[in-house]
Amino acid sequence: MKVENYVAEYGDTVLTVSPNNTVAEVARKFGEEIGNKRYSVAVVCESGDKVVGIVSLGDITWTVGRLEDKAPSIEVHHIMTSDVQSCALDDLLEDVLKRMAKAGIRHMPVVKDGKLAGLVARREALEFLYKWAKLDVENLTVWLFDSHARY
Repeated sequence: MKVENYVAEYGDTVLTVSPNNTVAEVARKFGEEIGNKRYSVAVVCESGDKVVGIVSLGDITWTVGRLEDKAPSIEVHHIMTSDVQSCALDDLLEDVLKRMAKAGIRHMPVVKDGKLAGLVARREALEFLYKWAKLDVENLTVWLFDSHARY
């Protein structure tokens, strides 16, 4: 299954922030619902949706714990992961999940022509693949056992 199929159903809504947003601004965005869900990760983009980093709720928590009252004014570019692994729409979702497992990450931005095109979230990607595998099994069962073909 290609990443583009997953993005069409699950991964086209992405929380994005600017590298110059503060920790407080990003924390507030994590508290808001976007597309009926709350996010624990944001893709850091410069103008034109160019991916320059990723920041998680864990990064925010770690910064607050370490810097306490100074944390809210810290800009995200100081705490984000800037060595971001990404994938393309025509990559196989199964291969992307293997890359994510090997790297120990739960989210991977999808990039098309150098711009953000979506986000693969491990849990949702696994649900997506399970749904399609279940559908395949149901179809095969019908084809194999419910067929009343004469020849």
